[in-house]
Amino acid sequence: MIFPNPFVTLKETFNILSKSYVYECIGWTFYRMMIGFTISLLLAMIFGILAGHFSHFKTFLNPMIIALKSIPTAALIFLFLVILGARYAPIFVVILISFPILYESISAGINNVPKEIIDSAKVDGTSSLKIAMNVRLPLSIPYILVGIASSFALSFKIEIMAEIITGDTRNGLGSAISAAQKNDPSNMVPIFAYSLIAIVFILIVTLIEDITTKKLKKLYY
Repeated sequence: MIFPNPFVTLKETFNILSKSYVYECIGWTFYRMMIGFTISLLLAMIFGILAGHFSHFKTFLNPMIIALKSIPTAALIFLFLVILGARYAPIFVVILISFPILYESISAGINNVPKEIIDSAKVDGTSSLKIAMNVRLPLSIPYILVGIASSFALSFKIEIMAEIITGDTRNGLGSAISAAQKNDPSNMVPIFAYSLIAIVFILIVTLIEDITTKKLKKLYY
């Protein structure tokens, strides 16, 4: 295979950007990523609050969290590809990759609430549930926001990678790269053009994530 001329690749990139298809791909990739990320955030909120409030529950979950962080992403993609099919595999991969990061941010935020505040609430006769929802959770919001900001770009990268590997998730940036390779493996120009678009988009999302994370840390810490 011959690598394409950079100028030819840039020309093809601008040609692709002039068509609505690439924006549909970006939209579908973002849509599927947001489904997985939202589900992951909801699960992390539930388990993170419980783990932050009950130390025994956190100890019970630790092996599972360590396992999720240790399993290679590609292995998860192939597993869900077999179990769920190509259409839903990327969504579940995003859920499992994002969950440990969000969970740890939420549980750490709840655990870092000053003990004096919790003791004062208990002295006032506040129930454990109200302490968890009205004291611990609001005070852990800075940690939650940092966790969301730091895992958002990663979720987007995982979604694109999963689409490329599965190769059959309808429209999507990863699917477009995979389709270009299948249509004509000898013509590398469209493959590089779609890959360049995906890389630039990921860089933009990562840049926004870094700026947001720095501002949040400066604001709250």
